[in-house]
Amino acid sequence: MSDQPDERALLRQKLESLESLRDVLGDEAVEKAKAALEARLRAVETGGGAVVAGDVQVAGGDFIGRDKVTVTVNGKRAVIVGGDARGLIAVTGDENRITISPEQVSARVLEAAYLRSLARDCQRLPLGVVDPDFLPTGPGKPPLSLSEIYVDLDVLAAPDRGRERFALPRAEGGRRVPLLEAIADPEHTRFVLLGDPGSGKTTFTNYLTYTLAAGEGPASLQGMLPVRLVLREVAAGIIPSGASQGEAGMLWEALRADLAARLGEGGAARLFPHLQDRLLADGGLVLLDGLDEVPAAAERRRCLVEAIADLAANLPVGKSRVIVTARPYAYDQPEWHLPGFQVLLLADFSPEQRERFIHRWYQAVRGTMGWNEPTAQGREERLLTALEERPRLGDLAARPLLLTLMATLHTSWGQLPEDRADLYEEMVKLLLSRWQRAREVKGKDGKPVQEPGIAQVLNVEEDHIRSALHRLAFQVHERQGKGTERQEEPADITQEEVLGVFAALLRDVHPQVLLDYLETRAGLLTARAPAVYAFPHRSFQEYLAACHLADGPDFAEQLRERVLKDPTWWREVFLLGVGKAKRGGLGNALHVVNTLVPEGPEETPARDDTHWRAASLAGQALVDLRFPQDVEGKPHFGAVLKRVRKWLVALLEDPAALPPRERAVAGDVLGKLGDPRPGVGTLVSPSPASRERG
Repeated sequence: MSDQPDERALLRQKLESLESLRDVLGDEAVEKAKAALEARLRAVETGGGAVVAGDVQVAGGDFIGRDKVTVTVNGKRAVIVGGDARGLIAVTGDENRITISPEQVSARVLEAAYLRSLARDCQRLPLGVVDPDFLPTGPGKPPLSLSEIYVDLDVLAAPDRGRERFALPRAEGGRRVPLLEAIADPEHTRFVLLGDPGSGKTTFTNYLTYTLAAGEGPASLQGMLPVRLVLREVAAGIIPSGASQGEAGMLWEALRADLAARLGEGGAARLFPHLQDRLLADGGLVLLDGLDEVPAAAERRRCLVEAIADLAANLPVGKSRVIVTARPYAYDQPEWHLPGFQVLLLADFSPEQRERFIHRWYQAVRGTMGWNEPTAQGREERLLTALEERPRLGDLAARPLLLTLMATLHTSWGQLPEDRADLYEEMVKLLLSRWQRAREVKGKDGKPVQEPGIAQVLNVEEDHIRSALHRLAFQVHERQGKGTERQEEPADITQEEVLGVFAALLRDVHPQVLLDYLETRAGLLTARAPAVYAFPHRSFQEYLAACHLADGPDFAEQLRERVLKDPTWWREVFLLGVGKAKRGGLGNALHVVNTLVPEGPEETPARDDTHWRAASLAGQALVDLRFPQDVEGKPHFGAVLKRVRKWLVALLEDPAALPPRERAVAGDVLGKLGDPRPGVGTLVSPSPASRERG
């Protein structure tokens, strides 16, 4: 015979835990369940009845079949089956079981459960934004949520070969317009949102979905039913290979599959007709993310475009809005255009948006890092100051993803790496980790599966992937430098070039597997056009090119040869190469600098512009190495500083040396290194003797 006091304690515990069932079943069903449990408790206390055992805490649902509901949370299952003649929940003696009539779970309750599930998914930060190696997360650490750090984005009109293909409301002349304002314009309800990888497309769709699902959101959109579908999952699971035509039914089926994944087949069967009727009659906000991630092969993208157009035509125009996101290249060809859809082009962060993001970031990580308000504010101010004092980072900080990487590093270390090469190295690691981290995707059956990292798929060490990327960056930078037009943008990289450097790593892996990673994950290479890729910023291309030279013999001589032959194009590679060399010690870096000025100006009577440019670049390299402050008390390093100063003084005293603009740059560099001339420069030597030592 069972122990009655323990049974009573269990029932009381279940009564307390039952409150969490409200998230799935709603108030009415939970109250009936409580009544049933209380009845059973009374029966136990009077000597009879069945008992509920196990864990029935619930916060999500998997509804299966007509007369059974299985709810699973944290590895525990609560199964709801059938109902008694009175329509009340009955408690069985089986472990983890209660019973309920399925008719008690109304479409309204199921819709609320769907929206809670949607909000929960979209509130999570996008995979890979916060790397646990740099920002601690896990048990005891409050998780970061998207709404805490999200900053409203701006859009511009989309250009098409020098002219605007679509006119953006109130954006004459390319004026920035808040994205939420643009999509709320009453004259337009169908949009394609274009943006490069890391520009915030998916983050925006997740944020807007979350706010509407949580009953919040902008006033102009409040009350709209949100539906969010990931288009790569739609194409993989719903559109058959070789389909002849796309139609709205494909997206309706994708919605039903999403409901089944969240609520089970029974819940989907009950809720789907309700949601479909509501969307067709009352409208809603349909967000379709990632058109560019749908392969054009096997007609899938064409069918998907037709399906989107068909769905949009069936939804009530005045009551519904449809937003499709894509990278610009995926919408460049006329056959991908959606009729009647307005194109919005995401703008980079403005300085004000950058400051807002940094403020929100540090407020959000306070709890995770265990900081008080003054500490968080101090960190925020230091990062803003670092970006202001290092203008080369400003362009990077305009990209939401890259600014997030910098904020992650700054949070972990309390400062950005002083050396640019160190900063790029750490950002490269973070971007590479986005390829390496397993990602949850939905299989053809709609169930989540884990997609492994790229090194695991290729069965190679990460160092081999880095080496291939180094070689690729060097090859394309060298090729781009030989072109007639040198753009500030990173080079276009063909599919053949990518596969060429990775060929030795593919082994038994089909090349398309590698290309799929590049297409669907924002990392060190991103798709810019069909079969065309690029690094996220030209400075990454330059840093990785420097890494390639560092991987080989005669690193210093190789850098010197290229920068003297073409100083404009290889300047940044040289400077980043010096920073890369410093990771092995300051002496290694100075060896690279010494190759530019092996002798003093007095030992080089026949001087030309090559010598002057080499001296100016050597001076800039020493500034980047934080000379002269980092060489005090180190005379063997100070000798290099003295020699470079002499070259710069000689340059400024020769009126025929270099054009005025380059002379001004050289003068600025000399001022930062400490101009040794009496009464000149930003540093004043205390005595003639010390001036002579300079």
